[in-house]
Amino acid sequence: MKKALAVLGLSCHLAFGGYGGYILFQTVPSKAGASATSPYSLLIEGTFPQFATIANGGKVAHTTTCGVDSIVCPADLTFASDAGCVARYSGWEIIGYSPTTGQLTASIGIPTLSNASPVKVYGCVGNSSVTTFQGGSRGAAYDSNYQLALHMEETSGSTLYDSTANANNALKKASGNPSPTPVGEVGAAQHFLGTANSANNDYALFESLTPAIDTYTIEYWTKASSYISFDSVFLASSSGTPNRFTGFNWYPPGTVIYWNSWSTGLTPVAPATASLGVFHYIVFVRNADSMNVYVDGVAGTPDSGFGTGNEQWKGLGWDGGATGTSFNGVLDEVYYSNTARSADYITARFNNLSSPSTFYTVGPYTTVSVMPLSTTRANSQVDIFF
Repeated sequence: MKKALAVLGLSCHLAFGGYGGYILFQTVPSKAGASATSPYSLLIEGTFPQFATIANGGKVAHTTTCGVDSIVCPADLTFASDAGCVARYSGWEIIGYSPTTGQLTASIGIPTLSNASPVKVYGCVGNSSVTTFQGGSRGAAYDSNYQLALHMEETSGSTLYDSTANANNALKKASGNPSPTPVGEVGAAQHFLGTANSANNDYALFESLTPAIDTYTIEYWTKASSYISFDSVFLASSSGTPNRFTGFNWYPPGTVIYWNSWSTGLTPVAPATASLGVFHYIVFVRNADSMNVYVDGVAGTPDSGFGTGNEQWKGLGWDGGATGTSFNGVLDEVYYSNTARSADYITARFNNLSSPSTFYTVGPYTTVSVMPLSTTRANSQVDIFF
């Protein structure tokens, strides 16, 4: 009899992964665009009291350090595709976490974001046997096309950490240039000072140039304080003439541009200008000979004639060159990919990052119940365990 009970107890423990309960997040298909995106990095952001530590009234048993900038993370918070908390997703990144309140900002790599049916993500907690971070190695939350993922969260120091496996961090002009600001599109961000005098402008340069390619996607969130001249945000590797960057033109104010001083007329036409004082999601997609620009998820009018010449990118803002002006405002969530992202991907990213709470539904905390073991056994139980 003891042998039967022991085996049954082990079976129950394994079936539920040792976790005490979960919160179920389900994506909203109408927010995903017109077709599925595979794979996808899902942003979850909010305050979930059960994700606080046990000492603070939550369910998290242990914390640890994780991430590129070694923040406090919930060790036994696991994201899985099943209510048993066994089928874990391949990787996730904790961008921000409060053990006191359960505030969480996390990016979870899911195989497919469906536009037809909800994707279920179970946030499982309460496993006292888990003491180390379970989200995988650096870059596990992002597909291999990502070359840069800068969250701009750093509140001190001169390094902006790249969350991809490339570890291509950006080095700021100085620890306070650009300056940290607590209010970004997602968590904290960096405020760049841009003036008419390029020597005074803020910038951050990548530790390595991006690979030389003719097909890529640049995406970032900006909130401009003012527009000065030709205001550069994402800076190409050339200096002097030609100079190339993505950014804004002062007139009409907030005109989104791709600037190439060799052929100034070669640029896609943005669908709208970027107004001052609010965040805008700017995306440039080059696919060899053609390029398009998106503002807040809406496509502009593409341009062609770019040929197959490769481009490399070296940083953010302007590095004191003779032409152009650094962006003047807040910059957040900067990504660079070595592929031409689809319109549906861009729609999903805009919807997800601009309003995380409407991109998915949040279920109640559900305790995982294990049926109590019976003190009697039927003949069939004898057959199963002996």
